[in-house]
Amino acid sequence: MTGAQQRSNSNLAWLVFGPDRGLVAERARALCLKVVPDLDDVFAVTSLTDDDLKTDPASLADAMAALSMMGGERLVRVKISGEAGGAPIAAFLKDFDAGLLPAEARLVVEAGELKKAGRLRKAFEASPNAKLVPCYPDSLGDLSQMVEASLGEEGLTLSPGARVRLLPTLEGDRARARSEIEKLILYKGLEKFRADDDATEITEGDVLACTVGSADAEMDSIIDAALTGQTALVDDIYHRALSAGRSPIGVLRALQRRLDQIAESQSGGGVQGAQRLGAPRFGPAASGFSRQCNLWRGAALESARGAAFNIERAMKHSGAPVDALGGDLLLKLALRAERLGG
Repeated sequence: MTGAQQRSNSNLAWLVFGPDRGLVAERARALCLKVVPDLDDVFAVTSLTDDDLKTDPASLADAMAALSMMGGERLVRVKISGEAGGAPIAAFLKDFDAGLLPAEARLVVEAGELKKAGRLRKAFEASPNAKLVPCYPDSLGDLSQMVEASLGEEGLTLSPGARVRLLPTLEGDRARARSEIEKLILYKGLEKFRADDDATEITEGDVLACTVGSADAEMDSIIDAALTGQTALVDDIYHRALSAGRSPIGVLRALQRRLDQIAESQSGGGVQGAQRLGAPRFGPAASGFSRQCNLWRGAALESARGAAFNIERAMKHSGAPVDALGGDLLLKLALRAERLGG
């Protein structure tokens, strides 16, 4: 009987899989570290890919049968990209369960999304020596807990506005979520390097400054703030955007698109017509758009559209202070939104 077979109440193999590759990698690594303390130890760890298994189907069985040169546990890590790469693994597991192959190591397989009826999942489900570890995208509640725990370790907190802005951008990829949280921490400063009077609350402006990478998302944030009456926020993120190289005319064009979307939603095209023009469909962004549609109606909407048109003409005059013209328009719209009930 082999070393792995002699272990009672212990799994030989784990299949870590799911659509969230960041979460898959994180959980697979945690499992590997339970087997061996150093994943870079070439005497204790063998790493294989689906290309290795395709080139040499016997490489997995050979790696699993190899004895430890230094004593202690051995680990075989396999990363595959899809169903096709799982066939040699399923065959090995079946033969091991039947007593046809030895095993001196533990096996951790890291995969993406797999079909329930696929050969690899079925092999792990049927094996008494293996376990499935499915990894599905985090819920907003899970993400919120992860964010709070990570920030709390550095003495930081998240404002309500920042939470609404940040969490939807983290869904679907644990690795990217971790990266964005680390950016926020570094942006505010590690606790041991912060002065006593440094702010420890992460604001919506902080989130926009360092985690929203796309120009479109940044533009949307400026327009959202202007059309819902957030005067202090719109001034802050507009000037941050300019400092980052954004164009005032680009901001104006984004504003004009949003006003056109609002007009379309209130006309015969309705919500679907607005969505065809690029209005947000889901989540907090869609809720914000609905709020803007309720605020900007009739004469108020037509006044805003006329003001945007006139500012564009003024910006095209030679020597016009385009930065100031754009900022002035955004502040005026934010003040008007406040009076409209924003």
